[in-house]
Amino acid sequence: MFKTIGGFILLGVLLTVLFLNTHFTLLGSGFLIGDGKHVFTYANLIKEADVITVKFPNEDDILAEVLLIDPSSNLAILELQNKVKVKRQPLNISPNGLGSKSETVFTLGYPWTNTLQDQHVLIEGSAIQAPLLIDLNMEIEPVHSGSPVFNSKHEIVGMVLMDSHAKSIFPVEGTHPYAIPARLLKNTLKKAKIDATPHQKENLTREAFISKSRNNVVLIEAR
Repeated sequence: MFKTIGGFILLGVLLTVLFLNTHFTLLGSGFLIGDGKHVFTYANLIKEADVITVKFPNEDDILAEVLLIDPSSNLAILELQNKVKVKRQPLNISPNGLGSKSETVFTLGYPWTNTLQDQHVLIEGSAIQAPLLIDLNMEIEPVHSGSPVFNSKHEIVGMVLMDSHAKSIFPVEGTHPYAIPARLLKNTLKKAKIDATPHQKENLTREAFISKSRNNVVLIEAR
């Protein structure tokens, strides 16, 4: 009987050690900014990670290190360890953010299976500026937290956050997704000393803009 009890205790200890030493992998999104070697994402995704991998559509995965993390705004900037191979479209953060009324917005969901036939998923909705964050009316999944939110001018007005990711930092209520507003994105870029000067915008249709800019939206694996 004592051997049986001892066996259960030993098994429990081994399972506890195995659990404590198991590295969990978190998945989220992000997007290229500036000169193409930096990636915006949300802080909760990467704050406890030992290894961060940025996955580009149909290209090699690139390891990244944390350049700056701002827990108060749930924002982080990663620095890629290797040069990006994919063609990218420089993205502009809106100088004015959202207006006082509801606006039509969209984001791009990363293609999960990452094959040549896959495309980023277009996710459309609306947004309105609230006191702290942007309230989103949009059907998104948890993995889309960290994706850029674009307005009709193809400017970034915020970063997607699922309600659980938002509530871990901000005193907000509701079960809808949110977005971190452009002003906080720009503040974080300033802290990281990354040039956020807007690029001259091309007069593109939304379809052409998506085709050119989708490679900026990446999947981030944090473990």
